[in-house]
Amino acid sequence: MPADSQNLTWFDAHSHLQDPRLAPHLPQVLARARAAGLARLHVDATCEADWSAVAALADAHPGLVICSFGIHPWFIQGRSARWLQNLRDLLATRPAGIGEIGLDARMDDSLDADREAVFRAQLDLSCELALPASLHCRDAWNPMLQILLALPPHPAGLLIHAYSGPADALPDLAAKNIHISFGGTLTRPQNARARENAARVPPGHFLLESDAPDLPPTLPGDIPPHLVGDDGKTLSEPAYIPYVGQILADLRNTAPGDIAAQATATARRLFAKLLT
Repeated sequence: MPADSQNLTWFDAHSHLQDPRLAPHLPQVLARARAAGLARLHVDATCEADWSAVAALADAHPGLVICSFGIHPWFIQGRSARWLQNLRDLLATRPAGIGEIGLDARMDDSLDADREAVFRAQLDLSCELALPASLHCRDAWNPMLQILLALPPHPAGLLIHAYSGPADALPDLAAKNIHISFGGTLTRPQNARARENAARVPPGHFLLESDAPDLPPTLPGDIPPHLVGDDGKTLSEPAYIPYVGQILADLRNTAPGDIAAQATATARRLFAKLLT
């Protein structure tokens, strides 16, 4: 952990701690998160099949893990005939948000229209129930921005994770109560778009995420990764949030403490209904 990030309070706004790659290591992952100053971990589901695992994580770690349920655009083909009613029913049983949902134009399956319909249904539900929702978007920024900017300000707030859209849209998104989350890709020096977005996102509208176990940060050369996957690549985890916070502080010409305070306050506001 960066020395000047010690004794700060951080909030992981987007992760997938239910992922089987982390399951054997979860006690250590959570211990490292606490040691790094993580006060809360937001875990997003991806499909009906993992809703129960996400719920179990939140139940097993009250006061630390909060959760959201939804169908990720990669997994729409696995949904049941009554998936939307199942989601509505589950949300009625416990404090939770909606996510991960969204659009992805890089899927070579001719299902973009279906994918958009699934996304719109979940987005509409988040507006109806006034619940925060976590959004994925890859190579689909034109339709995503058209959908979001046509809506009134979201009653609870939205989070776009790993935002790679145009910087010019950031003020308009903020006006719609939409927040931008930054993770490991921000630490990559060649990622000019993420760094421009991090510098330009309006105050009060940025968050930090691990997206664990994916999109790990580029660690300093003298820092070995905590976990490595079967492919030999680093697995992301919440304990890396302070590294991302340090980069964000540098890009915004401020101190890590200011970033930690702002991002945590924004996350607590966005996820207020989940923080019981």
